[in-house]
Amino acid sequence: MKRLFAFLLWISLSTASWAGAWGAGSFENDDALDCVASCTGQNDESCLSQALQAVRSASYVEAPDAAAAVAAAEVIAAVLDSNQAALPTELRSWLAKQDQSRIRALAPFASTALNRIANSRVSELAALWSEDAKSNWDVRIKALAGRLSSLTKQSTRTR
Repeated sequence: MKRLFAFLLWISLSTASWAGAWGAGSFENDDALDCVASCTGQNDESCLSQALQAVRSASYVEAPDAAAAVAAAEVIAAVLDSNQAALPTELRSWLAKQDQSRIRALAPFASTALNRIANSRVSELAALWSEDAKSNWDVRIKALAGRLSSLTKQSTRTR
């Protein structure tokens, strides 16, 4: 009986690593989902700034930090263009309680972070995705960076 229990425990633990999310979308990986959980558990936007700061301060950006910063950038872009439909439901609920101006102010930091994340010489995530010829990850990152840049310029003009 002990051997059966040990075997079942081993199987469940070894297959848990297969169950992780890993997609090219901003919220299609475990690290981004961890960032979402972190944000929804806080009362302010500090989770977003922390995710971006981790990318800014690292000499080499590890994949988990990059994925969290991409999710943060997606949230900031959604606030800037008032289009939160693509965000996870719990994140939209959290955003409704936040100071939107403080999140908008993070846009330049998000743009800087995305530029670093897209560079495979300093970003593990970019290096990993560059190995997948069928991936459109780089296109998505460039589109998000362009969207943020455009929205930041519009926001600056309307002030």
